[in-house]
Amino acid sequence: MSAVVLSVALSASASADMFKPSKAEQMKLGKQAAAEVRKKEKVLPDSDPRVQLVKRVGRRILSTFSEKEQPWEYSFDVIESKEVNAFALPGGPVFFYTGLLEKFKYEDELAAVMAHEITHVRREHWAYSQRDANKANVLLLGLSLFGGRRDVLSATDLLATFYSLKYSRQHENQADSMGFDMLVAANYNPDGMVLLFETLKQSSKGGKPPEFLSSHPDDGNRIRNAKTKIEKSPKEFPALTKINL
Repeated sequence: MSAVVLSVALSASASADMFKPSKAEQMKLGKQAAAEVRKKEKVLPDSDPRVQLVKRVGRRILSTFSEKEQPWEYSFDVIESKEVNAFALPGGPVFFYTGLLEKFKYEDELAAVMAHEITHVRREHWAYSQRDANKANVLLLGLSLFGGRRDVLSATDLLATFYSLKYSRQHENQADSMGFDMLVAANYNPDGMVLLFETLKQSSKGGKPPEFLSSHPDDGNRIRNAKTKIEKSPKEFPALTKINL
């Protein structure tokens, strides 16, 4: 390893956050990337009942946070597609596919996905994954010490890296755990999370798992973990809320 590469590696270890996109950068890039998604995908209008449902659930989840706890700028959109998926971009934009929404019988299932995706935003999971990728590039390419952090990604680059960088299992477990707590705080029935995992596990039988579950922890473990948290909770939960569209 050259002296320059070694020096940069040591610098990266000492101040890892110099490679992490800031909150302001995450919001800027997230908005730009969301605009690109809206151009390329068939995004449903706000008047669509499915969009109204997703927005209402999103607002209900967000209402459990104080202003200090949510410095992000959230938006909620629905894409007309058979794809069974949902994702959140850095900074707050959240997208659901109709293929996923059609799997739900209860609002609590939708809320489970929403809480999971919002956790990815709140805990800056994309930014930390990008930080690690930036650090790896420094080690591989031997960027000069004077370069500091790489230039901020463009919106197009963000979409590419967002889809290529998989969240770590630790990130996914955190999104499940914090998502569960959000459901309870928003007065949803956390059985919705169990139903969600069971529904998606069933839909992936005999084929490739839905994107929502790819690279995620084992489905069975996620179901068991959610059930264990329900059993240990002293709280009485409301009945499941059926979706009527």
